Amino acid sequence: MAIVKMNKFTLLSIKSDKDKLLSALQKLQKVQFINLQAEEKLEDDISNKSLLKYNVGEEYEGYEQCLSKITFSLDFINKFFPEKKPLLSMLQDKKEITINELEAIVKACDWHEVYEELKAKEISLSDLDNKINSLKGEIGEMESWVSLDVAPSSFKQLKASKAILGTISKQYESNALKELEEKLNYSYVEVLQRTNQDLYILVITHNCEIELTEEILKNYGFTSFTSDIKNTPKEYIENNLRQIEEIRAEEKDIIAAVAELQDKREELLFAYEYYNNLITKLRAANNFLKTRNVIAISGWNPVDANDELKRAIEEAIGADYYIEFEQIREEEVEQVPIKLKNNKFGASFEGVIEMYSMPTYSEVDPTPILSIFYFLFFGMMLSDAGYGLIIVAAASFALYRVKDEEKRKSYKMFLLAGLSTVIWGAIYGGWFGDLPSYFGIVPPKLLDSTGDITTIFIMSLGFGIVHIFIGLGIKAYMLIKAGDIKAAIYDVLTWYITLVGILLAILGIGGKLGLIMIVVGLIGLLLTQGRSAPTVAGKIGWGVYGVYGITSYLGDIVSYSRLLALGLATGFIANALNLIISLIPSPYKYVLAPFLFVGLHTFNLLVNALGSYVHAARLQYLEFFNKFYEGGGKKFTPYSFSNKYIKIK
Repeated sequence: MAIVKMNKFTLLSIKSDKDKLLSALQKLQKVQFINLQAEEKLEDDISNKSLLKYNVGEEYEGYEQCLSKITFSLDFINKFFPEKKPLLSMLQDKKEITINELEAIVKACDWHEVYEELKAKEISLSDLDNKINSLKGEIGEMESWVSLDVAPSSFKQLKASKAILGTISKQYESNALKELEEKLNYSYVEVLQRTNQDLYILVITHNCEIELTEEILKNYGFTSFTSDIKNTPKEYIENNLRQIEEIRAEEKDIIAAVAELQDKREELLFAYEYYNNLITKLRAANNFLKTRNVIAISGWNPVDANDELKRAIEEAIGADYYIEFEQIREEEVEQVPIKLKNNKFGASFEGVIEMYSMPTYSEVDPTPILSIFYFLFFGMMLSDAGYGLIIVAAASFALYRVKDEEKRKSYKMFLLAGLSTVIWGAIYGGWFGDLPSYFGIVPPKLLDSTGDITTIFIMSLGFGIVHIFIGLGIKAYMLIKAGDIKAAIYDVLTWYITLVGILLAILGIGGKLGLIMIVVGLIGLLLTQGRSAPTVAGKIGWGVYGVYGITSYLGDIVSYSRLLALGLATGFIANALNLIISLIPSPYKYVLAPFLFVGLHTFNLLVNALGSYVHAARLQYLEFFNKFYEGGGKKFTPYSFSNKYIKIK
């Protein structure tokens, strides 16, 4: 129940064995590479050409192109025919296959032909879509002239006159029309359409008045419109709409052809994983350095996997290698990737740690303590045995269906949270609120959530005090382990004395002992909390500030009252829902009550389970972790197979 002990390895191998070596390490899945190309101390060697950066080369680009084509194919199929996932898809494991089986499947499939066919269809659809957009644009252009009952091209046949089409702003309508009527003697003016902003007009004027007409229109900001269509605008629009319908039908035929390629989706997924793994393998080489004949590899691996690593290398390339393991140096502590190792109970709660931040290599793994208190707090806040049974049943079903270890961790956590809820619900006597009482049943209980509020409140604060004291104890352990015993005394023991003294004084236990401990503790804090300040004034100021920190501890302890508040909320809301359902008059009650019961209690369960999940984590992150935990570690991510769609064994 700790952070897995790591070491650093340096591996030298013949360059020609690189592919075999990478394949072996990929199967081993217990090595995280260090990027030697980014090491500052190697820059001089690189610049002097004694060491060279390993580049992936043209092969990598080829695989990238293949992966891009496969991704396009999957996206294109999913665009029209999204993969139908079952309702309980989250309870389905990925299909498992070995890397050799995967390679055989991909080499036998015709994903290249599928891509070419889909690409051709994509180009065709794109061309058709452009045609539709062009036709729609022409329709939009002609819609304003739909009242024109002659073809615009016919105006070219006029000899002694000229037809002018265009728009002017509607605000000039009366003045423009009046002036045209007064000044033109041999012209015809027709308003074809009015909009909120513009006036669409047709003016047919004799040749002798063309200049005058154009001058008048120009004064009113006239915008001319020209077109060579040989139909009336209405006929032109109808013709374009028919063409759009024909193109839509053609598109449907192409999409129907895409539907026939849906059964190729699985082959494409296999191909994706195959090439993604090849890329992953080549990309790993970006961490290496090389000479003419040798490659240099460095990385992290668990200490207990050293022999396993050696065996994997020897099985892959024989004895032509050199490997050296180094213990973690103090200056490397922040760089070491973190892998947690806990028992089955604790491991279920590792996700809570990862949501916050992994510990650094020099810290203590808080999972064992966190798991116990998270288990207690979740159930105490949800506090209904009926709801707990539902969570247990759902989590048990999920564990029965799912084999993926990462998913199982989450489901195990909810199973344990559900068990805790059943226990606390039984203690409070809550079974879907007070449902049993409506059937004349009084379930046994140790605490009454309505009558023993003070007891539950004190118990909540008691859990908080123990939780915080354990956090301080971990801090003391870390300081003593680091050899800083004075800091353990100044920063932990003084707080223990002060807080215990306050508790004794509040509880009235031990006579004057509590008061004495408070005084001793406060004096200790005043004299030690400013010890790092360079001046006397600074030491006093920081000492006073350290004493003021007692309010933070008291606030943290009071924060645990949420264990009472959320527990009461769940029970009271459940009771209120039962009361609402019971007030439905007969005979409607017998029909509506089951549906309302399921719907309302499901809502209450989801809302309060979410609240319990969040607040149980909050008590860990804010009240517990701030006593000793810094975090900032990076999770151990070993070099392994890509498993986006398929799990490779």
